[in-house]
Amino acid sequence: MNKSLHQLLAVEELTPETFVLHFERNGFQFKPGQYAVLRNPETGEAREYSIYSSDRDERLSFLIRKVEFGDFSRYLRHLLPGSTLQIEGPRGFFVLDEQVLAGQPTLLIATGTGISPFHSFVQSYPELNYQLLHGVHFPDEAYGRQSYAPERYQLCTSRQEGSDYFGRVTYYLKEHPVEEDTICYLCGNSEMIEEATNILEGYGLSPENIRTEVFF
Repeated sequence: MNKSLHQLLAVEELTPETFVLHFERNGFQFKPGQYAVLRNPETGEAREYSIYSSDRDERLSFLIRKVEFGDFSRYLRHLLPGSTLQIEGPRGFFVLDEQVLAGQPTLLIATGTGISPFHSFVQSYPELNYQLLHGVHFPDEAYGRQSYAPERYQLCTSRQEGSDYFGRVTYYLKEHPVEEDTICYLCGNSEMIEEATNILEGYGLSPENIRTEVFF
């Protein structure tokens, strides 16, 4: 596993609580969907984050949400360009298989910053045959929406209207059946993943066609 120091190039503001950190790539190799460990080189404190950038991007990027009472996310929020962070990895097996890369219909379901690995998927594989459901609280939390083809992206908001669908992603799934041969990738909070998995299995999808990554 690689451990290397990376200089922060830019901080991209998305919402008051959410931002993207762009680091120098520094030779870091990964498969889209994997994650890395970001570590404070001074204190040793660390957290895991899915990689947001494509595997061809010159920068290594991470989508971060500042968590209330979360010391590490606040530390990241106050980093300035030129700062250095230790990045370890890559880790994880939440990657696309040959069926998906060959054009198998694929449904990506995310809540919040769980969209990170899907951003990496889509940016790395422009020909991907996908549909994306993104569940958030408010319309302004459609992180990186411009990165996805409009006809492939469905924003679901649970607390405010003004999105493509007003309600949770699981409500949307209950109203829109999924074909049995669809391969599904789910990333987000455990409650959504459990409920969505049950709905998908109810449509006849096999467990092998439902891949999950839990964001705590």
